[in-house]
Amino acid sequence: DMGWSHNYPYSEQHITQLISEATSVDVNSMSYRIVELGSDDVFDYPFAYLSEPGELALTPGEVENLSQYVNRGGFLLIDDFDGPNQLATMRDQFRRAFPDQEFVSLTIDHPIFHAFFDLEDLNVMAPYVPGGNSAYLGLLNEQGDVSVIACYNNDLANFWDWIDEARYPLRPSTEAFRMGINFVIYSMTH
Repeated sequence: DMGWSHNYPYSEQHITQLISEATSVDVNSMSYRIVELGSDDVFDYPFAYLSEPGELALTPGEVENLSQYVNRGGFLLIDDFDGPNQLATMRDQFRRAFPDQEFVSLTIDHPIFHAFFDLEDLNVMAPYVPGGNSAYLGLLNEQGDVSVIACYNNDLANFWDWIDEARYPLRPSTEAFRMGINFVIYSMTH
């Protein structure tokens, strides 16, 4: 198992390319960075992607940085985890950084799913990933906006990574890109 890096670097390159082509966000396909959560470098980036949260075991420094990152206005997309054990691990680790907050379920009517593209179905990708129906969980900031979104029973990075390999039908792949772009635009506008 390669952990977080199994979709690296093509998923990052493909999603940044699509963001550039579909929106007016000035980004190129090589503009992603790998930054350790425990490093002060994390504060240089307003949008972060975390893969495999079912394997998290945060150090005290990472817990502090995670809390500060989100509380300072950073946005975090969590992806690629399924099953009750991985969900419990993710929740337990995030509870350390946000002891007074819980993730809430987000439904299709939430503005995050309409920030750029109007998504109509949150389960388009479900038949192609383990775990059953996808669920989207949000950690809200003081203004009530999503500051962390967790894509449970999903793996957006697989769809981003393999778009040029035809491993999946086109629709779930395009929906994964549309969802990722919505998250970026929402993070910039809320």
